[in-house]
Amino acid sequence: MRSGHLKFLLAASLTSVVSLTAAISTAQAQQNIDEPRLSPMLFGETEEERRQKSEDEREQQREAIEISREQSRDSQYIDEPRLDPLLFGPEYEDPEADVTGTRIVSPDDVDQRGFFSALNFLVPDETNLSLGVGPVFRPDYFGSNDYKFDADPQVYVKVRNFLFLDDDGADIALFGFSGFRIGPSLKIRGRRDQDDNPALIGLGDVGTTFEFGGFVATTFLDRFSAKARVRHGLKTGHRGTVIDGTLTTLIFRTDALSIAASGQARWVGERYADTYFSVTPEQSVASMGLLPAYDANAGFESVGGSVTAYINIADRWSLNPYGEYRYIFDGFADTPIIDQYGDRNQIVIGFHLMREFTFKR
Repeated sequence: MRSGHLKFLLAASLTSVVSLTAAISTAQAQQNIDEPRLSPMLFGETEEERRQKSEDEREQQREAIEISREQSRDSQYIDEPRLDPLLFGPEYEDPEADVTGTRIVSPDDVDQRGFFSALNFLVPDETNLSLGVGPVFRPDYFGSNDYKFDADPQVYVKVRNFLFLDDDGADIALFGFSGFRIGPSLKIRGRRDQDDNPALIGLGDVGTTFEFGGFVATTFLDRFSAKARVRHGLKTGHRGTVIDGTLTTLIFRTDALSIAASGQARWVGERYADTYFSVTPEQSVASMGLLPAYDANAGFESVGGSVTAYINIADRWSLNPYGEYRYIFDGFADTPIIDQYGDRNQIVIGFHLMREFTFKR
C-alpha cells in the first residue's frame, strides 16, 4: 500500500508540473498572439526598430542638407546677376550639426511663385550684405572723351527677394507672382559740377537728384532676367523722367567663377534732356561762346552692354571685375557738350574687392 501510494503521489505531482508548464506556455503564446504590439512598449525598442529609427534620422538630415543647398542656389538667381556680388561658394557645413527643420520657406516662396506682400518680409529669414571698393576708369561726365581713375565704393544689400540695394538704387518688391515682381524704386543721382571738365564751364552745376518711381521685373529659365524702371527727379538736380530697361543673362557659373552679361537702353524726358544736354543762350554766353545754344528733346538717350565676372578668392571674399560700353544716340550726341568736346562712345572699366556678410533671424 505504501509503495502504491507513493507511486500515485509521484505520478500526480509529475502530471501537475506538466500541466502547469503547458498552461504557462499556452498563456504566453496566447499573449503574443493577442497583444504583440504591447511588448515593445513594455520592454523598450527592439534592435530592428532602433536601426530603422537611426536610418530615418540620417535620411531626414540628408534631405534637409539638400533642401538648404537648393535654397541657396535658388537665391542666387536674382533679378540682376550682373549686380549680385554674393557668389562666394558654399558655406562651411558642420557634419555633426542637426539641420533637420532648418528649411522655413518652400522653393516657391524663394522664387516668388505665389502671391505675397511686404508683410511676409517684416522679419526676414536672412539678410545679405556685401561691401566692396576698387578702382574704376570712367569719363569725367557722361559724354566726355576725358577719362579718369576714381575710387568706386560698392554696397549691395539683399533681403530675401524683397529688397535690393546697389549702386543703381533700391528696388522694393511689394508684390510678385510666378517670377514677376513689381514695386517702388528709388535712386540718388550724383551731382555734376562744371569744374569737373573744361567742356562744362558756363553750364553751372547740376545738383544731387532724388529720383522716385517704380519697377517691374521678371526672371525666367533660371538664366535670364528683365527689368524696367521708371523714375522721376524730385529735388535739386533734374526734374525729368528716366526710363531704364535691362536684360541680363547668366553665361557661366561654377563655385569659383561666374560670368554675366547685360544689355541696357535708356529713354529720358524733356526736362532731363534739358538739364544734361541742352545749352541755353545764357549758358552759351557764360561759356564765352565756346558752347553754342542747343535744345535737346525727349527720346532714347543711349544703348549699351556690360560684362561682369565674379571670382572667389577666399571664404566670403571675391573679386568683381566689370566692363561697360554705352552708345549715345543722335539728338543727344549732337549737343556741343559731346559733339565738340566729348565722345558718343562711353566706356567704364573697373573691379571691386567684395566681402559678404550674412545675418540670419
